[in-house]
Amino acid sequence: MPTAAHRRSAFAIFDPAYSAREPYPPAPLLPRWLYLRSEYECFLLERMRRDVEEAKLRVGYPGCFHTPFRVIRYRCRTVRGGFTLRIHGRPEEARLDGRPLTLPEPGGDGCIRIQSGPGLLELRIAAPDGSIPALAAETGDWEASADGISYSPAVPGGAPDDTRLPELSVTPVEFAPGRYDAGRELLARVEVHSASRPQFGCGESLSELENHDAAHFEQSLELRESAPGIWTTPQPLAFRYLRVEAGSPVEVVCRAVFAPAQYRGAFAADPELTRIWMHAAYTLRICRYHFLIDGVKRDRLPWVGDLALSLLANAYAFGDPEPVRRTLAVLGRAGIREQHLNGIVDYSLWFLICHDLYQLYWADAAFLELQRGELTDHIEVLLARSEETGFLPSEGSWLFIDWVKFPKESALQILFHWALRAARKLMERLGEQQTAERCAERAGRLKEQLFRTAFDAERGLFFATPGEPASGFFRHPNFLAIPAGLLSEEQQRPVVAALLGDELPPVGTPYMAAVEIWALHRAGASLAGIERIRRIWGGMLKQGASTFFEAYREGAEGEELYSFYGRRFGLSLCHAWSAGPAALLPMLFSGCEPVADGWKKHTPCRELPDGAAVTIPTPSGALAFEAVSSGPEPSSGNDN
Repeated sequence: MPTAAHRRSAFAIFDPAYSAREPYPPAPLLPRWLYLRSEYECFLLERMRRDVEEAKLRVGYPGCFHTPFRVIRYRCRTVRGGFTLRIHGRPEEARLDGRPLTLPEPGGDGCIRIQSGPGLLELRIAAPDGSIPALAAETGDWEASADGISYSPAVPGGAPDDTRLPELSVTPVEFAPGRYDAGRELLARVEVHSASRPQFGCGESLSELENHDAAHFEQSLELRESAPGIWTTPQPLAFRYLRVEAGSPVEVVCRAVFAPAQYRGAFAADPELTRIWMHAAYTLRICRYHFLIDGVKRDRLPWVGDLALSLLANAYAFGDPEPVRRTLAVLGRAGIREQHLNGIVDYSLWFLICHDLYQLYWADAAFLELQRGELTDHIEVLLARSEETGFLPSEGSWLFIDWVKFPKESALQILFHWALRAARKLMERLGEQQTAERCAERAGRLKEQLFRTAFDAERGLFFATPGEPASGFFRHPNFLAIPAGLLSEEQQRPVVAALLGDELPPVGTPYMAAVEIWALHRAGASLAGIERIRRIWGGMLKQGASTFFEAYREGAEGEELYSFYGRRFGLSLCHAWSAGPAALLPMLFSGCEPVADGWKKHTPCRELPDGAAVTIPTPSGALAFEAVSSGPEPSSGNDN
């Protein structure tokens, strides 16, 4: 049943696929397909990268990514009787206790039936390029292997032959001749019914909508005649506004893509903050595209640094571990021996932090065990690379931190300290005590180095570059030092004072603004964090945003508001790393964060202000808090 927070926030709902009762749209019932660890996720990413190219999205996607195996071996201990299997790919070999079995051809239902006695049933399945071997079995504890030597438990995944997500029909409103408004940002296939070929355009903003210069297109505007008089986009497009002009009457339908989701979390306070929460949750909602992806217009791909914020937003809005688990699985699969994750040195650190946060919010010990070898290797590489100096080297790698120019070395090493603390906890969970102790020792040594070489004791702040006091003071190393566990309560005071002032240059994105607000909350400055949310995210709403932008420059107007990367419409107006208020507002108002895996323990809830209500999803049920309202709850026509 919807909670007080769901009821009080109903007036702000604008998601056409909103549901607080059950996942919507409902996921289709499919066979239980089994894969080798991380193979299905890597297959999805391979498909998504191909689709990104077809859609002509203007994104560079650095890093190394595992190519799925085209041959997989499965095995299972059987009992006497028959087995019914559904196989995707070509079955090349079957053995029972080493004796060859004759495999019948798949039947009309796509199934293979094997009559066997007790023993070890082994199958070898091959798939052509661009596809993936998979097996769906009614019974049995199956294992999978790429080499036939090293086996691990087979992992369930989605259908191998259809990776498309459910679609909902949304009819846009014509607000001027040939101009349509979908009412909110969508990721959707556009379908135009017209006897003649229409002229077509779309945009996240009205300015982008009216751009006719192909040099400034951010995605393909191709229409194909899929049937007589029906013109469709080959790939989903990201837009709010459409331009459709033709010499004959037209009908326009948007086939909006929505991964099944349930708004298990909710937040209500005053109307402005309630709308900010709902828009932040919706921003994340349409960036739940198999993985937690970056932005729906330009990137449409997963990045591990961005996951740190989208993971938190997902935890408080939807409480769904699946997209987080898939994102961690696919991005860590290739390892960091050849390149850092996503080609970015600090993203290799966020990977460990995200794994730790994932366990804290969902307590998924089975997934952690599956990733044991990968995580251990990741940590060993980082320890080895930092052995000589104690600092993690950044030379030859992209050091990102944020889309703003400043010396970033201290920020990197502070983030490294946070990652080492996360690594220690991950290894303790896995019982790898020796590695955990090495991480703790290295973190202690790094902390001493940072205070000795990068800290101004008089000001109580970290400067930008270790060993260079004249390098200046910036926000990032100082707010990162709070969740990184570097500062005592007393040491946090001058940092908070500096962060609340205007002397330090501002951050470059809502991504880092959210991390800064999280740090302020941890240091006891929650009220200041709330006002900052009003200013930044409320400012975007005042600009007419339905979803939150990749970057926001206060005071920018017109095309200046939408330009980025030196491109007129390069700014993504729907970016998952900007969904931070979906987590921050419940956190700031209630004070609740987990302190033991799976929310088994959490920080106590503080008294909510009049009229506020918060619902936080957890693996064992919702935490629901409310204050007595001073008036009637806002009404809505939505049945939630």
